[in-house]
Amino acid sequence: MLLAWYADAGKAGVMRFLVLILGALALAQCATSEDERFRVGASEKAFVIIGVAEASENREARYTLLWRRLDGAGEFAEHGGGTSFEAETNQGDTLRVRGIPGEFELLEVEPGVYALDSVFAIIRADHVNYVADGVIQGPERPAFEVRPGEAVYLGIWQVDLEETRAVTRPWRIAESDLRAVLSHSDHVLGQVRIRATHTRSVPCAPHPMNPRTRRQVC
Repeated sequence: MLLAWYADAGKAGVMRFLVLILGALALAQCATSEDERFRVGASEKAFVIIGVAEASENREARYTLLWRRLDGAGEFAEHGGGTSFEAETNQGDTLRVRGIPGEFELLEVEPGVYALDSVFAIIRADHVNYVADGVIQGPERPAFEVRPGEAVYLGIWQVDLEETRAVTRPWRIAESDLRAVLSHSDHVLGQVRIRATHTRSVPCAPHPMNPRTRRQVC
């Protein structure tokens, strides 16, 4: 009887140990599966959705639209450190929706006023990269504002090459496109507002983005 009691006590101890292990695993699973969606109205950051579509005759290039935040004086803030974001094509991590031209970037950004700095294109031919710069010397350029906790949709922008220059222009901004994008992604929880850009005057002194590239920025 005594041996049987010890055996039962040992089994009970093992069971308690297994329950503790399973509980810890469940808690770990809850932590790793935490909802990381952007919550409209509850975040200190902001969220931007923008579409980029190549012109039909120039689809081979890889395009980049550089949007930069403005400082209190209405000039571009220093590049880097959360003061800019890029919308790109042909990178593999964008969202494509059947029936809608182009691809969409869905990005969490710092709130503020942003203006379009430049467009940049890389064309790969015969194992050589050719570049087409498109810095907007302005000073007039597209701009928009996004506030803390706000999510905005900027529409679809067409990118193209004009001789040796990369260019972009707003193509369309439609509620139906936004609904389609949101139905194919779960990045945002809450209302996404359509936000048309406006024209703003921002001075530009073109210079290389860094010493290792020919890419020009303001």
